[in-house]
Amino acid sequence: MNKKYLVYILGFLFLLDPFTAYTEQEIPLEIPKMEGSKSFDFKIDQTNRQGIQLYEQGNYDKAITHFEKAVNLAQQLRDPSQGILHYNLALSLHKSDRHEEATKQFYSARRFARGNPTILESELLKIHECGLNPSVSCKEKVPLEMNIEGSH
Repeated sequence: MNKKYLVYILGFLFLLDPFTAYTEQEIPLEIPKMEGSKSFDFKIDQTNRQGIQLYEQGNYDKAITHFEKAVNLAQQLRDPSQGILHYNLALSLHKSDRHEEATKQFYSARRFARGNPTILESELLKIHECGLNPSVSCKEKVPLEMNIEGSH
């Protein structure tokens, strides 16, 4: 097949379903290590890494369990990585079609983002916000596959 046609086909597919493109671009984040800082806890990091591995394998329900555990530990220790952990949990919930729960986690991720541009500029966060918050003006329609009550 001619490369030129392949590029056109791929571009056309992206236009048909940009939502899938967002989903594939946004992946769970690792916790940055900061020497001499309290922002790195081994157990939280280890649990997050296990969740990321499960996410990458497509085992979203088990990833959710690990990310929830990491979020709970981070909340108890008031760890600054909470934004990343909520974001990772939100992505897993999204992949499991649990969009209302994902939206709550995206909101928490933004609240604890600490300036992280990956979280603050997340297209999935914006789409979930549009799906559940009628007071937010949205540039894009919420994809039908999200099936959030009242969003269509």
